[in-house]
Amino acid sequence: MERKPFKILCIDGGGIKGLFSAQILSKFESVFKTSISEQFDLICGTSTGGIIALAASAKVPMSDVVRFYKEKGPVIFAQNKKKGLGRLLLFFRQLFYKGKYDNVELKKALTEVFGEKRISESSNLLCIPAFDIINAAPRVFKKDYRKFTEDDRKTYVDVALATSAAPTFLPIHKIGSSQYVDGGVWANNPSLVGLMEYLYQFSNDDRFDGVDILSISSLEIPQGCAPKRPNSSFVNWRGDLMELFSTGQAKNIAKLFEFLKGKFKFPMNYTRISNAPLSKKQLNIIDMDNASEDSLTTLQSIGEATAIKVKMREDVEKFFTTGRTIIF
Repeated sequence: MERKPFKILCIDGGGIKGLFSAQILSKFESVFKTSISEQFDLICGTSTGGIIALAASAKVPMSDVVRFYKEKGPVIFAQNKKKGLGRLLLFFRQLFYKGKYDNVELKKALTEVFGEKRISESSNLLCIPAFDIINAAPRVFKKDYRKFTEDDRKTYVDVALATSAAPTFLPIHKIGSSQYVDGGVWANNPSLVGLMEYLYQFSNDDRFDGVDILSISSLEIPQGCAPKRPNSSFVNWRGDLMELFSTGQAKNIAKLFEFLKGKFKFPMNYTRISNAPLSKKQLNIIDMDNASEDSLTTLQSIGEATAIKVKMREDVEKFFTTGRTIIF
């Protein structure tokens, strides 16, 4: 029997910047005339990347996911309230009361896409990170297999709300007796989660001769800052705080995979797709919850340009032309 690499797709968190990731994957589906689901054994995604991962596992075309961000993003992130006094009210809501947004519109939009679909209906293995605040423990939602029998009965909507419940932005999400917040607090780039799943269950599987990981960023924003006051408050940090966590994790993961290459007894290949450096004008309009028309247009355009640039690379092309091994 011919052995193949275990193929993993990993998609970063990043709020509305998920439009960038979805556009890249939409372009790949179009160019290689395939679906994401047909090409990967395991799909991992955190926060907005978790929503994209769930959609891919449900065989939703990535072009529909792009449309989802463009149509629903301004409603989910209350874009019509961000002028004048409304912007100030959202800031004080985030600072003192609940969170910046409720998840009513997000839940409504997710239900339109997924309905009552349950994780058991996924066409792929899944790893969707969240964080259980009651037990202070990382939580990875998975499609049940082998001895793992915890999540098949959970709905796509519940898992999507759990992984994307960014603290101070969206409400904590309860499933059963547990409360969850955004998986980005520990695994905004879920590549290491995917590798651990391979090591845990598939590194000794005779069907596989190693692991290939494709990691998609949610548009990286440079994080060098002017010096801040040593006792900076939440008001001083504001949106920079979430980006700081994401950037720090992404750089750490990149260094870790660089170090790990060649250290295993099996081949391990890690391919990261990210954007070219942003211009000053682009930086002024792109943020994890800026769903303005200019921001959405910019995110989609940069995603398209990024996909066009990398689509012919051999290390990228092989992910979309060799199929998957695990079929449900």
